[in-house]
Amino acid sequence: MRNIHVLIIEDDVMVAEINKKYTEAVEGYQVVGLVYNGSEAVEQINKTRPDVVILDNYLPETNGVDILHALRSQDEPVDIIMITAADDVQTVNKAIRQGVVAYITKPFKFERYRAVLEAYRDNRFKVKEKERFNQDEIDELIAVGSGRITQEPGEMPKNFNSQTRDLIINFLVSQDEAASAEQVAATVGVSRVTARRYLEYMLDQGQVVRTMDYLTVGRPVHRFKLKRI
Repeated sequence: MRNIHVLIIEDDVMVAEINKKYTEAVEGYQVVGLVYNGSEAVEQINKTRPDVVILDNYLPETNGVDILHALRSQDEPVDIIMITAADDVQTVNKAIRQGVVAYITKPFKFERYRAVLEAYRDNRFKVKEKERFNQDEIDELIAVGSGRITQEPGEMPKNFNSQTRDLIINFLVSQDEAASAEQVAATVGVSRVTARRYLEYMLDQGQVVRTMDYLTVGRPVHRFKLKRI
């Protein structure tokens, strides 16, 4: 089955690029475009025909909820994941009534975002294989967007903190090639030993994969890359 095509609508260029890297770090996803202005959103959706749209609410000229309403009025066959700082009851309720797949408030962690995309991807592939649903399958389909995609990573060991782990994840997301503990340490601002401890922990958790770089002299270098799941 082809990759899930994603259009990202976000007015902050840097945030849009980060969301693009986050999205394509998950197996089965391809970003087909970035849109920075709300007035161009529906036009670009009609042009690129994405499977899912990552939609901010605070946009120039219009907002995400209005874009969502326009898409539903046109009966566009596209799924919406809202990623926004808007956490007021009115906005959240409007988005839910318009049938968003998920609603993520900023700032968010990569693990949260990845859990949403994994659940959406797995559910989409399952639906593609179906002609009819039984009641349990319908219940599970409706549940996507609630319990299954809100699971957070387990409790971290003592002397570890989520901020350092998230900095490491953000660095790995931005890298096309596997990185050494020394590279991670230099970028994140921790010691090589600390970087190695976090990378080994993330390896045990299945968040990264490790490769060995055999040099002509000396011991091989361990390199780490974010795992595509």
